[in-house]
Amino acid sequence: MADKTFKQVQAEVMQFARKNGLSEPDAIAMLRRELKREGIAMPEKMATDAQFKKQRESFETGDPVSKTNMAAAKAQMRNGGMANGKKHMYVGGGDVTDKLPNKGLKMLAKTPKGRAAVRNMGFNV
Repeated sequence: MADKTFKQVQAEVMQFARKNGLSEPDAIAMLRRELKREGIAMPEKMATDAQFKKQRESFETGDPVSKTNMAAAKAQMRNGGMANGKKHMYVGGGDVTDKLPNKGLKMLAKTPKGRAAVRNMGFNV
């Protein structure tokens, strides 16, 4: 008999998946591996190995709906987005920088109280 129940293994795997940013198919694959390792039978509603393999392949190739959503998201970001409270454009893969705009703010940021004031203005110091 297994030491753990399905629910216990599922909770552990989901906690690990969330903590480590696993995709849904990767989390399901991990759950299936752990259930087999623990000797716990797969629930009836869970996909068979063949069905899961087919689902995994379709996820990796992507469906047209998610591809159009991804294209729309990329177009929106290309047209400008927000980073650190500032509107910016992604041009040529550039980064958004947090440089202080003038010498006075640079000098102010060097003092302890001034650093807090500059942070309140929205700059990372």
